[in-house]
Amino acid sequence: MASAGSDDADAEHVFLFVNPLSGGQVGAELLEIPQPFSIPIPLTTRRARLHVFSLLEGIAGNKQGFQVMRDILSTCDMVRVFVGGGDGTVMWVVQEAELHRINPQRMRIGMVPLGTGNDFSRSLGWGGRNPDASALLKDDCEMLKMMLKDWLKAPTSLHDVWKVTLKVDAEDGTIYRKDAPVRKDGHDVKELETFMILYCGIAKDAELAYNVELNRTKSQFLNKLVYIWQGLMISLHFFCCVGQRVHRVLRGLYHGTSPQAPSVFEVGLRHKGPRLYSNPEMILCLNIDSYAGGTARHLWSSSWRYGTSQPLCEDLLDTEQDPSDGQLEVLTLSRLLRAAMPTQKVLGGRRVFQGAPLHFEFKQRNYRDVITFFQVDGESYKLQNPISLTIQHHQQIRVLSKADSPRMGCCGSSLLCHTSDSGTDSTTDMEEP
Repeated sequence: MASAGSDDADAEHVFLFVNPLSGGQVGAELLEIPQPFSIPIPLTTRRARLHVFSLLEGIAGNKQGFQVMRDILSTCDMVRVFVGGGDGTVMWVVQEAELHRINPQRMRIGMVPLGTGNDFSRSLGWGGRNPDASALLKDDCEMLKMMLKDWLKAPTSLHDVWKVTLKVDAEDGTIYRKDAPVRKDGHDVKELETFMILYCGIAKDAELAYNVELNRTKSQFLNKLVYIWQGLMISLHFFCCVGQRVHRVLRGLYHGTSPQAPSVFEVGLRHKGPRLYSNPEMILCLNIDSYAGGTARHLWSSSWRYGTSQPLCEDLLDTEQDPSDGQLEVLTLSRLLRAAMPTQKVLGGRRVFQGAPLHFEFKQRNYRDVITFFQVDGESYKLQNPISLTIQHHQQIRVLSKADSPRMGCCGSSLLCHTSDSGTDSTTDMEEP
């Protein structure tokens, strides 16, 4: 068990918080790193001290690892924190730090990829494959020492965190997680609040993520096979003219926090404002450039066509992606399989909008229930009679990128688009002129 001692008062402190349930047995093996563990810092007389803790030990707001961190932060300005887990584990660590009265701005956060997707780790340059934990401990932990040196020289950058609020009908609406209603205090949840650092999606991509979650295994490789199989099965629905379509479930997207904000697009024959081009299967809101476990890379930069008839941002096709600019990139894909081939521009997506906040309105229940799917940072939900989805900027965290692998997608803040809050189903495709 790691703890802070007086002999390392001048040490550079690095924390590794591990989710033992991630990465098969890899997470559990990382917890076998000997404690205390330290190495000399090159070109200095100081040492780097590695503290390793399980995220499952203790209860929320009372975990030893965060108590040790809080004590150390009383004597220094910042600590480096590496998260051993999947994409969703990052916000778990951030929220746990806040419960221990630790300002997240005093943490520099990096990743040890232990999930299936590992998109956050990829975007920071730490890769997407689970590490060989047993190899880290061989030869007097030589590989672990090299990894710790990489962590120490990793540069820091800012990264946006978004608050996501999802509402369903108060009487007939249900939010499902793994085919079970999401409940709190014995009641079905009608309004779900969560946080996003990567991306979210509505319709077919979220349906795929939901089905994969139902069939998840302990093997990263087998999970990818499940992902491919489910993707092929869902894509076959296109040839039968069934399945998820954006125009079947969404009424509109607005640049603000309500439908009274400027319209990015609306669906319906009577609407005279911006319309969606094509007949997309899904709509995505991106904060990074790695999507679907690295299957789709540079999706925004490879999408070179307009997604609406009257873009709110005139320079939309020239904007770049930056995960720290307080903006999200919104695009549509007409086919699920195109996400796997974004580098071929003819197969890429269509740019809809860049900016924030965002407010989605769903179609209302008429003669039958509205059923669709939503995913955020790898967590997927099935929605029965959804009402709205609102995404607002929450805060920024400081993240660590691998030094010899420049952060992808961080191309400089683009301020070319708006950043302030200021009917009937269409069954025909609208093609770009």
